[in-house]
Amino acid sequence: MPKYAKSQGEKVVRSSDISILCGIKPDVIRRDFSHFGDFGVRGRGYDIDKLIVQIRKNLGINRKKNVILIGVGSLGTALLKYQGFRTANFNFIAAFDINPKKIGKKIGETIIYNIKEVNSFIEKNKIKIALLTVPTSETIKIINNLDSKYIKGILNFTSTILPARKNNIYIRNIDLARELEVISFCMNRCNI
Repeated sequence: MPKYAKSQGEKVVRSSDISILCGIKPDVIRRDFSHFGDFGVRGRGYDIDKLIVQIRKNLGINRKKNVILIGVGSLGTALLKYQGFRTANFNFIAAFDINPKKIGKKIGETIIYNIKEVNSFIEKNKIKIALLTVPTSETIKIINNLDSKYIKGILNFTSTILPARKNNIYIRNIDLARELEVISFCMNRCNI
């Protein structure tokens, strides 16, 4: 929301404006923002530039983070091409796959390596975040083989639901079918 308001030429954004776009009550937004520090002016709103800086700091995206992707099928390829990761300070520095026809090729600026090299690459480059887009049958094997000394976060796009923490790694499961169910529920709830 703050980036949107800034792109519209605004200098200040109010909690009521954010509420409309996000579907969160203004008092909840004000309460949550109060944990960031004191940069809002009662009745006037929040300085957008300061708000963006603070949100990026709290999300840990105020500096570039190197990321790898494992599984370069259709979804993996689409994620590597998605420009939104770069604007959020995530830099895909490598992708890994088992298909010999893909190894050595590039998608954008990202080189595809053999999956057998993943842990040595992780260790050499101190990678902390991986995106997983492998076939369901390979998910557990890949997770169990990743070096948890370095990898601390996994964004799991497979249909295998993994525990939120495993081997001291935080895992976020992204199930696109479940996201559509949420949309359907919200539409049904709002009689849309």
